[in-house]
Amino acid sequence: MTNDLFRKEAIRHRTRALYGDVVLAAPLSTWIITGLLIAIIVGVIGFGVFGTIMVDGNPVPIWRWALGKPE
Repeated sequence: MTNDLFRKEAIRHRTRALYGDVVLAAPLSTWIITGLLIAIIVGVIGFGVFGTIMVDGNPVPIWRWALGKPE
C-alpha cells in the first residue's frame, strides 16, 4: 500500500539526478574591476612604503610620518 502512495512519475522525478558539471562564471567586467582595485591598493601601499615627504627640510618615509613617528 505504501508503494501506491505516490505516482510512479512523481517518484521518478524526485530520484532523477542532474547530469553535467555546474560552472559559475563571472562576467569579464567583474574581473576587470577586481584587477583595477587590486592594482590601486598595491599602488597606494607601495607609495606609502617607498614614498618620502619633506618635514622641516628632512626626508621622512610616508609610513613613519603617517604613524606620527618622524625622525
